Parts: sequence; structure tokens; C-alpha cells
Amino acid sequence: MARVPFNPKIGTIKTDAGNLGIDRSFLAHYAISAADATAESDTAVMALTALGAEASEVTTGLTDPTVPRNIKVDASAAITTDVTVNGTNFAGEAISETLTLNGTMAVAGSLAFSSVTSVELPAATTTPAYQVATVAVTQGAQGAGSTVFTFVSAATGAAFDVTVAFLAADDTTAEAAVKLRAGLNANATFAAKWTAGGSSASVTITAKDYAAQDATINLTVKTAGDSAVTLGAITVDTTAGVAEDKVSVGVGKKFGIPYMLSADELVLVKLFNNSADAGAVTADADELEKNVIALNGTPDGLKPIDLHIIV
Repeated sequence: MARVPFNPKIGTIKTDAGNLGIDRSFLAHYAISAADATAESDTAVMALTALGAEASEVTTGLTDPTVPRNIKVDASAAITTDVTVNGTNFAGEAISETLTLNGTMAVAGSLAFSSVTSVELPAATTTPAYQVATVAVTQGAQGAGSTVFTFVSAATGAAFDVTVAFLAADDTTAEAAVKLRAGLNANATFAAKWTAGGSSASVTITAKDYAAQDATINLTVKTAGDSAVTLGAITVDTTAGVAEDKVSVGVGKKFGIPYMLSADELVLVKLFNNSADAGAVTADADELEKNVIALNGTPDGLKPIDLHIIV
């Protein structure tokens, strides 16, 4: 077979078919380092962010993907409204994608984002509320001394004790309730998540954060002591707690390809961690951001990706 020369003037190479020349192609190698092939995440771009009474747009506190890849949106509750992510593609061109939330199940997009410039959030679908529980002091101090109370809630974790000192003069339920409120609020663990208030013999315990109703909250007498103060049963839902609707944005496992491909077969070799990967390539000859590979393997920031592409 005769040597096949290249004609640089017209960019063709000769064939064995007489004077027939055909276009020359190139083999490109797109390598993504292990460090840039990070694991999927629901919050890598934007941490869980509370929704307001009206739709809003987040433009700060956003983190770009390490390399162009698809984004994911997730919610903290059963929300099914739309989130729009704005940013740029591999070429720095503006793109946007609107995804419909599916509650707490993450929804993955299809476009490869090189950067995220803003996230358009919907209005909240629920009205958040601070939980309020109520317990009554049913017996004032019977003498000077201390009573040990035990408090427990989901927000503060394991049950802990609060020791409150009473005077003999705190013999009415209202006076004892004043001392109990002060003792609770002076406890750092309690005060980090709750505020004790109320009037007369009533002690209200109000959450400092919006959260779902906590049925485990309780305040009881552990050791009556010389003061022998007693409490009634707690009412956990004087005001039921309602958590805020929140949304986060993360990254999926579809990695952008820096070429507008006419066919997925142009990606000849797909390697993940130096082994063949059966991931599916999506090709699009018109929009760069639609050219992606959905890995079959699981990226974790420890394994490289190598694509060999005919261009």
C-alpha cells in the first residue's frame, strides 16, 4: 500500500482510492483529575436555604462546580415548585435550567454548569412556626432548698438536669415559676435552643429555631429536695412547631464534555479510575452544555476520568 500523505492546504489525507481525499480527524484527550471528580452532593453549590413568603433570588454564597457538570436541587419538605439555576457553560456562555422539586428526593439536571451565578427560589408553601410547650408549677416551695428538674428535647439531645434554688418565700406557684424560668434560661444547653417565659404559674418553653413539631420535649421533677416544687404534665403543642421550607443546590454525576458532538459514538474511550466505564454520553451538535457523560462509576474525589474523543 502506498504512503498516504496529508495535504495541509485543504486539510485532507489521500486514500488508496486513487485521487480521493478525505478529511483528517483528531483524537482529543479530555482528562478530569481525581480531585476535580468530586462526589455527588446535594449542597455543594448552595447550602439549605430558607424560602420566604415571596419568590427570591440568591446571588451570593454560591460555590461553582470543580469542573463543568450537572446540578441537583433538593428540598427539606414536600415541595413541588420550580427552582431555576443560572450560570455559564464550558465556553462561558450564559445558560439556565429550571427543575421541579420533588420533596426530599433530589432532582438532577441535564446541563453542564461551569459556574452558577444565581438561584431563583420559589415562595414557601408552608408558614413556619416556633414550637411552644407549656408546663405549670403545681406546688410552690415548701422550704428553702433546691429542686432538680430534667429537661429533654430533640433540639438539645440527651436529657440533662437543671438545678434551681428556691427560698422559703417562693411558696406560691407563681413565685416558684419565676425562679424556674430564670433557672432554665441560665442553663447554656437549654438557652441555646429554647426560651422559658410565661406568667403566673405557667412556664412556656419556646423554640428559638423553626423546626418540625417535637413530641419528645418534656420537663419533669427529678429530685424534689427540701423545696419540693412540683410540676403538672407538659403540653407539647401549645403552638405546634412547623419547619421552614428550605432548598439546596448540589452537583450530580454528569460531567460536561468540551465539544459539541454530532454523535455519542465520537467518544471512543471512556475511562474511570483507569478502567473502562459504561457511562452514557449525551451528544448535541448545537448546545455545548448538553454534551455530557453520565458516569456508571461513582465519583468520590479519588478517581480520575479520561475521555478520548474524535474531533
